Amino acid sequence: MANALFSTVNRISPVHISNQYVTETIAPFMGMLVKGTTQGIKVYSDLDAVAEDFELYSPFWKKARAYFAANGDASNLLALTFAPGTLEAAPTPSNVTATPTKDGALIKAAEATSDGSELSADAIGAVTALKKYYFAGPQFWILAEFDDEVSHAISNFVELQNTGVYVAYSTDATKLQTYADNKKTQLLTLPEVDDSTVEMQDQYNNVFDAAYVGAMYGRKPHSATKYALGDLPYTQPQDRYEFTPDDQAELDKYNIVTYAYVLDLPLLTSSRTAAENMHIDIILGWDWIQNSINARVANLFVQNAKQGIPYSEVGFNSIANAIKGVFIDAADLDIIAPAVDANGLETGKPDYQVDFVQPGQLPKSYETKREMRGVNTKYHPMGMVEDVYIENTIVM
Repeated sequence: MANALFSTVNRISPVHISNQYVTETIAPFMGMLVKGTTQGIKVYSDLDAVAEDFELYSPFWKKARAYFAANGDASNLLALTFAPGTLEAAPTPSNVTATPTKDGALIKAAEATSDGSELSADAIGAVTALKKYYFAGPQFWILAEFDDEVSHAISNFVELQNTGVYVAYSTDATKLQTYADNKKTQLLTLPEVDDSTVEMQDQYNNVFDAAYVGAMYGRKPHSATKYALGDLPYTQPQDRYEFTPDDQAELDKYNIVTYAYVLDLPLLTSSRTAAENMHIDIILGWDWIQNSINARVANLFVQNAKQGIPYSEVGFNSIANAIKGVFIDAADLDIIAPAVDANGLETGKPDYQVDFVQPGQLPKSYETKREMRGVNTKYHPMGMVEDVYIENTIVM
C-alpha cells in the first residue's frame, strides 16, 4: 500500500483537458494544506474571501494574509483540506522463502516491505488529498500548521512528482535536519514569535513560508532568490533575535534557509533546497520546462483534433518541434546555459538536446497502441553567482 500511496501522479490526458480542477484564469500559485473533517479544495482570490471560511488570526488566515500581502493580491490561493485517513492492511505474502542476512537472521517478506502503516492518520490523509488534487494549479505547497510526520510525508510525496515544490517551515530548526535527500523540498526556519496579542499579530507572525512564496510570485522561473527578496510581510529578520554567524553555519549544514540582515538589508540566507547543491532556481526552471512541454504538446493535439497527428516522421517531427520550441524559449529566460565549443567559448546557442526515435524504428506494438515512445530531453541549466570568496596575498 505504501507504493500505491507514494507514487507519481499522472497529469490529465489531453482528451480530458476540460476536466481540470481549476481553470487557468484562476490558477493559484500556492496551495496550503489545512486539517479538517472532509477532503476538498477551494480557491481564494483575496483575504476577504478567506475570512468567510477561516477565523481571523487563525493559522490559515495569518498565512493567507502574508501571502496576499507579498504578491499584492495578484495570485490566488488554494486551500487543500485533508482529513485523517487510514490504509488498508496489505495482505501477508504466502509461500515466500525467508532470506538470511549476513548475521544469520531471517527476514520475512512482510517485514521487508513497508505497507505504509508507520504513517500517522494525518500524514495518510494529507498525502491522499495531495495526490488527488496535485495538478489543481499550485507551484508551491505549504502547511497551515507544521506537523513533523505530515511534513515528511508531503516532502516524500512531492519528491516523486515531475513538478512542484514543497516548502517545509518550522520554528524548530532541529525538525528540519532529516530532509537531506529531497531536492524538491525547501527548508525555512525562524524563531517562534509570541503573537498571542493582536498588536503583535499585526506586525509579525510565524508565516515565513507564506510570505516567501508570495514574494516569489511573478518572478522569472529562473531567477536569484538569496539576495533578491527583501522585506517580507509579517516576517521579522532573524538578526532581531541575536542571530550570529555561528547560528548561520549550523543551519547551513542542513541547507536550512533563514531570514536575516545582510549588511542593513533583510534577505534570505540561502537559495538551496534540502538536497545538497540543489537550488530553487534550478527546480523552478525545470518545472517551467516540464509544464510548458505538457501544455504545448496537449495544445498540438487539440489543434489537430480533426485530422489527428499521423504516426509518421511528419507527425513525430511536429511533436519534437513543439518540445524544442520550449527549450528555445527557456534559453531566452536564462533557464538554459549557452553551449560552448571545444575551446570553452560560447557558441551563441542554448545547450540542450531533444532526441526521439522515428516510427519505423519502434516496435509495431507501439503503433498499434498509438504511442510515441523514445523521446528524451537533456539540457544544461544556467547557474548564477551567489557568493564571492577573495583571497589576498601580500608580497613583501
